[in-house]
Amino acid sequence: MTTTESAADDIVPSSEQPDAQLDSRERALAEDVRWFLGSPLGGVFGGLALDQVAYRRIAAAVDRTGRFADNFTDRGVRSAAFTALMAFGDPTDRETFRGDLKRLHADVKGTGRGEFAEDRYSALAPELWIWVAVSSLHVFYRAYLTIGAPRLDERDRELVYRTMRAEMAYLELPSRAGKLPETVREMLDYYDQVAATELADNEFLRFARRGFLAPPPSKILIPPGLHPVLAPIWRVLVKLAARPTIVCSDAVAHPRMRELFGVRATARDRLEFAIYVRILRVAWRRLPRRLALSPLAYNRYRYERIRRRYRNVLLDSFAAP
Repeated sequence: MTTTESAADDIVPSSEQPDAQLDSRERALAEDVRWFLGSPLGGVFGGLALDQVAYRRIAAAVDRTGRFADNFTDRGVRSAAFTALMAFGDPTDRETFRGDLKRLHADVKGTGRGEFAEDRYSALAPELWIWVAVSSLHVFYRAYLTIGAPRLDERDRELVYRTMRAEMAYLELPSRAGKLPETVREMLDYYDQVAATELADNEFLRFARRGFLAPPPSKILIPPGLHPVLAPIWRVLVKLAARPTIVCSDAVAHPRMRELFGVRATARDRLEFAIYVRILRVAWRRLPRRLALSPLAYNRYRYERIRRRYRNVLLDSFAAP
């Protein structure tokens, strides 16, 4: 691994024609944001996504499908895999997965059970769909502002949001009501409005919170036959691994979510958060890309570097000099 492949190396354009309206510094920022979407470092803020199931009808739907209850960890693994495929797959694959996303969710409709027996839901209802989409974007947005570039002005934060919105446009529905907010201000206002009117405590939200505190061994990544053998050491390791996620997620969570979880930050929590953030910032800037990015994102990163080298030897015109 050479130093030119570190996280602080030259920016590789993500398109053949960079946005002419951006200067070189802004293009560098937009490109940094794009690669951050492919970094597992942002997963430390994954607890922010619990705001999705604070929305009662979404909690009813997720509870009814049973996939979180079957294995909480595997649900996260599948989400991470899908995000990587949509962000860094080739155009044909992305189009296929975009169609699959809507097609598979079309089956998620009906009435909840237990506590949610009176709640009807449809995953493709714009008000539910767009909340999940905004929540997903919000996780990456908060993570990047904390890890990637913590001292941005308002214009740069708008660029961060616009870049993420463009990269995550696959989450939108065709209808006007299914579109992601256009600006940071619109996104934050929308979040505040939903937080004030929809987000509330429920049984599934409490279950999901416990899942983040002590996730089970993955059935996808670890053969189930090994789970009993790993159980003693797993409990110790997962407790240590979950702590940064809870501390970091709680520190930047919306006030309504902090209220629902009864978060009261202590001096120890604030110190831990500062330490974790410092480590994450250094990791994002100093680790080689092959360590800072997920495998598929790194594959795309290498492709675009090689593509740039080939393009550099081509002519701009075949006309006579």
